[in-house]
Amino acid sequence: MKSFYKWTITAAMLVTAGCASTAKLSQAEIDERYPKLTTLETALNTADANEVDVLSQALYERAEANWQEARKWAAGGSDKADELARQAEALLERANLNSRSVKRELTSVLAARDRAMRAGAHTKYSQEFAEVDEQLSESGNWIAEGRVSDAREVRQDMTASYARLEVKALKQVTSKDAQQRIAQALRADVDDYAPRTLASAQAELQLANQVLEADANARNKAEAHAQQAMQLANQAIQIAEIIKDFKQSDMTDEQIVLWYQQQLAEAVNPVVTDPDFGQPNREVVRSVAIELAQLTDTQVKYAAQLVAMEKELESLRVSSDSAREQQARNEARFRAVQKLFSSDEAEVYRQGSNVLIRAYGFDFPSGQSEIQSDNFPLLNKITRAINQFPDSRIEVSGHTDSRGSDALNQRLSSERAEKVARFLVDVGDLSKQRVTSRGYGETRPLASNETQEGRTANRRVEILIINE
Repeated sequence: MKSFYKWTITAAMLVTAGCASTAKLSQAEIDERYPKLTTLETALNTADANEVDVLSQALYERAEANWQEARKWAAGGSDKADELARQAEALLERANLNSRSVKRELTSVLAARDRAMRAGAHTKYSQEFAEVDEQLSESGNWIAEGRVSDAREVRQDMTASYARLEVKALKQVTSKDAQQRIAQALRADVDDYAPRTLASAQAELQLANQVLEADANARNKAEAHAQQAMQLANQAIQIAEIIKDFKQSDMTDEQIVLWYQQQLAEAVNPVVTDPDFGQPNREVVRSVAIELAQLTDTQVKYAAQLVAMEKELESLRVSSDSAREQQARNEARFRAVQKLFSSDEAEVYRQGSNVLIRAYGFDFPSGQSEIQSDNFPLLNKITRAINQFPDSRIEVSGHTDSRGSDALNQRLSSERAEKVARFLVDVGDLSKQRVTSRGYGETRPLASNETQEGRTANRRVEILIINE
């Protein structure tokens, strides 16, 4: 708290430092020759920030005084500066230790002080707060002197004093506007025209204060009472204004009633049209209330339906957006897969959300199903294509031309499909559960088996990437 004044005091002492020595050192020379003074200044500022000056006032002030005296002697180059600095350092260490003892002994007091400060009591009621702080500093000095029992005796009183200031500050913040509004109403003699309403406002204000007195943490509850007090005070002021207007207008009783009925009709129109003022006033009000309640129920029902429709619409929009995004991703993946293969290796087709790779580049020896090493690059490309769709299932199908018996072609197509599937699992590192294989023999030709070109097209392995 006092660090603001340190350099001012120090500067004044440096000016008068000639009394200690005729030689005068510059600030840079002082810092170089007496580094402990700079370290001590930092320690004092840290202690000040930790309020050691309040909790252990006497020791802190002695340490600070020795530091200031050391600065004076340092300006003259005297060795006494080091001695004073060591004394100040020892005093500050004692002050810090005592401050920790104070925090242990006066925990409840310091907690109450902290709450009061958070409520703004130290600024709103600075003089009263400073008086309690003086008692706190004195108690800290007692603890330093070993008079712990004396400090304990005043502990409860200090806690109560800080708590009282906290509540006082909270009341000012919470109830200030309502209190001023009620005071304004009283100055305008509103209590002559709307005494019951104004009394209700005063009662709500009193409740707000009582809530804080009972529990300073119940600020929300107190604020609710204060707001109600404000509303009632405003209502009382308006009632008084209306009564004054009636008295000044010389309206008859009949005119006043007609004015009231007109106001009611305008207030509920067009929700309720033409209230029946041929009924007793109580019945008029009741029938209007019933119609308004029915309308409210209808509005609530429609509002609920509207909310449900909006949620459904939002869900559809999200689904649509998600579908478009997924479609765009699949399109990009499909294009990437197409670029992997040359026309001699495979053709790539889109089947809805699925992708079909029709591979012609496999070079199986006639009547055999073993994969040749020349086909490994093609298989690696197929693996890369499948990896574009990590959540897909894979169906591998083998196909032959019509040469050879049906049984032979069926066996060859099944074995070749199985070998390709096994490569994808063993070498391509695909999950076994994702990959299935099947042979179709010569049953699904793409072209006529009467020509060499047709038979070449029919001898193929197809990989269907199924995106579910």
